[in-house]
Amino acid sequence: MAVYDHGYRGYGGALMPARSRFLVISRYGLRDVFASRLFLAFFAFCFAWPLVLLVAMYLRYNAEALALINVSASDLLDFVQVNTWFFQNLFLHAQLYLAFVVVLVVGPSLVSADLRNRAMPLYLSRPLTRTDYVLGKLVVLGVLVSAITWVPGLLLFAIQAALGGGEWLAEHWRVAPSLVVVSTVWMLCMSLPMLAIAAWVKWKPWARIVFLGAILSGTAFGEFYKQFYDSWLGSMVVAFDVTAALSSSVFGTEVSIQMPGAAAWLAAVGLVALSAALLYRRVRAFEVVK
Repeated sequence: MAVYDHGYRGYGGALMPARSRFLVISRYGLRDVFASRLFLAFFAFCFAWPLVLLVAMYLRYNAEALALINVSASDLLDFVQVNTWFFQNLFLHAQLYLAFVVVLVVGPSLVSADLRNRAMPLYLSRPLTRTDYVLGKLVVLGVLVSAITWVPGLLLFAIQAALGGGEWLAEHWRVAPSLVVVSTVWMLCMSLPMLAIAAWVKWKPWARIVFLGAILSGTAFGEFYKQFYDSWLGSMVVAFDVTAALSSSVFGTEVSIQMPGAAAWLAAVGLVALSAALLYRRVRAFEVVK
């Protein structure tokens, strides 16, 4: 066909609603993430521990299966007690460590290349706002973290509720919403700082190093402050202490550190707000270099 026979035709398909256009960024982000076979293998490995816990829960109510492996029901009942501690510590805290690795690996690749290659004008010249861009990238991490934290957690909770009956459910109903709340807050507290650091550093390896350095230096300073001044205020910059205090306040369990739950929530909100402000400062179509 001759060149002069080519004519411009506008897009005639359906347009996505303005409120959900950020999902386009999320869809392509997830596609790029799962294009890596190595990450796909690690992501599959993240479901190994929930499967182990599921088998343990099943064996508690199956005498025939216990007989096949020569384990008495009383021994297993004493060893595996499915209660709030089971879901909070044995399941959720273990999965949060794996989710941390997911954020550390995936987070920098979501924004660093866009800013390093000055692709923001291409994004923002389309019907997308800065909020859409940030939400689109955040949803990628939110989907990955949710898939290995509260989603299998709710599945385990539903299975245990079916096996344990109404009495168990009435006693432990708080576990289900607590899994969702703690996982979501933790995801925001890890994902937004990771995205903000990647946006400022613009280089994936250095972004990961800076992120790990910030956590380790905060932990070192907080532990020194607690030991030197004998005060829980140092825990506000220790990620593990904030997670433990916040989790205990939501699940309604006793906390092993002196940090109040309100202080943990204050630290989490402050971290999210600061990270969002720093990220928004970098996500723009142009910047003035002085």
